[in-house]
Amino acid sequence: MLKRSRVRAYFFFIHGVLALLAGGTLFYLRELSSNPFFSAIAVVVALVLCGAALALAGVADWFAAVETNRRSLQQILLYTLAGLSFVAAGAFLGFTASGTLRVLLLLTIAHGLLFGALALRGAFRMRKIHWDSLLMGFFGIASILLTGWIAGLIHTMDDRTALGWIAGYLCLVGLKLFFFAGEERYLALHAGRTAHAGRVS
Repeated sequence: MLKRSRVRAYFFFIHGVLALLAGGTLFYLRELSSNPFFSAIAVVVALVLCGAALALAGVADWFAAVETNRRSLQQILLYTLAGLSFVAAGAFLGFTASGTLRVLLLLTIAHGLLFGALALRGAFRMRKIHWDSLLMGFFGIASILLTGWIAGLIHTMDDRTALGWIAGYLCLVGLKLFFFAGEERYLALHAGRTAHAGRVS
C-alpha cells in the first residue's frame, strides 16, 4: 500500500510538471504566432513539443511500472500500456508536425472527457464529502465543460486560438495532477505512520 501510493504520487507529479511546462510553452508560442513570420514555426514547434512531452510521460510511466510491486500485475500493465500509448502519440505528433493542430484538439477533447468522467466517478465513490472530493468533482466538471466548449468551437478556430485553448487545458491538467499527487502523498504518509505505530506498539 505504502509503495503503491508513492509510485502513484510520483506518477501524478511528473505528469503534472510536464503538463504545466507544455502549457506554459504553448502560451508563449501563441504570442509568437501573432507575427505572420513565426506563425508556421510556432505550430510546428508546438506539435513537436507536445510529442516530446508525451514521450517523456511514457518514459516516466515505464519507470513507474518498474518501481511497482511485481505482484501488482494490474498496476504494471496500466503504467506500461500508458507509457506505450504516450510514446506512440509523441512519435506520431513529431512525425506529422507539418500538419495542423486539429489532431491535438481532438486528443484534448478525448482526454478531457475521459479525465472528467474518471474524476467525477472518483468523487462520487468517496464515502464522505470532504474538500478533496469536492475539488475532484470540480476538476471533473471543469474538464468536461472546457472540452465541450473546445468541441463546439473547433471548426472556427485558427492556429493561434487553438494553441491558446490547448495551453489552457494543459495547465488545468497540470493543476489536477498536482492535486492527485498531493492526495497520494498524504495517503503514503498516513500509511507510513500507521505502520510505524503498529511496529512500536
